[in-house]
Amino acid sequence: MKKILAAAVVAASLPQAASALPLVDFYAGGYYWDQTVSGDVVNGSADLDDNLGLKADGQSVLYVAFEHPIPVIPNVKIKQTAMDADGSGAIPDAFNFNGTSVDGSVDSTLDLSHTDFTLYWSLPLPIVTFDFGLTARQFDGQMTVVDNTGSDTFNASADFDFVVPMGYLNAGIDIPLTGLSVAANINTISYGDTSLTDFDANLTYVLPVIPLLDVGITAGYRSFDLKLDEADFGDLSAEATVAGPYLGLSLHL
Repeated sequence: MKKILAAAVVAASLPQAASALPLVDFYAGGYYWDQTVSGDVVNGSADLDDNLGLKADGQSVLYVAFEHPIPVIPNVKIKQTAMDADGSGAIPDAFNFNGTSVDGSVDSTLDLSHTDFTLYWSLPLPIVTFDFGLTARQFDGQMTVVDNTGSDTFNASADFDFVVPMGYLNAGIDIPLTGLSVAANINTISYGDTSLTDFDANLTYVLPVIPLLDVGITAGYRSFDLKLDEADFGDLSAEATVAGPYLGLSLHL
């Protein structure tokens, strides 16, 4: 009963909150991303799909954002992406993975999950959206390759625990009188032969059901491309692409 009363109070307060902050926008949403993994490690010594058998399947992405009309102060967006894969396979030729020699039948995991903290500015344009800013992407994952024959001859791993600064661009357009909008955004950085590019294109339809709250259904495609050069990461070099379509829900108050 207390939960029902609390929900009723929150629902009743939404119109008053919206009228008290008419120029402030709150966004939240999430989507289910059907991921596929491709690429290789150590200059092509092992293919992530063919040799290691890594499969990601569906992963979740959640985000919240806050926008305001003050020109100097940036808007804020926080996005959390689950990006992990595992599998079993066989490596035909031995190679050195982060200081450990690995070969034969293996179990592998790859975790590139991350959280984005983005500060951005929006140009005040009618119908068209154009945002630009900076993203601090916090990775908290690792890659492991272990012997699965039972002899435990090797257990190799590499940690991905670092923050990457990236440029951020977002552009979109609302199609008048349709409830439809089209958008694309990109986070990217390149340093020497190491690079990271994360591109997303999507279509959103806003359901005309709730006053003061825009509820949208979003369908899109996202591609995450990472290249690590051994000159920047010790003995480790790798190329990985995680890509696929997604479907989700968005809220705008």
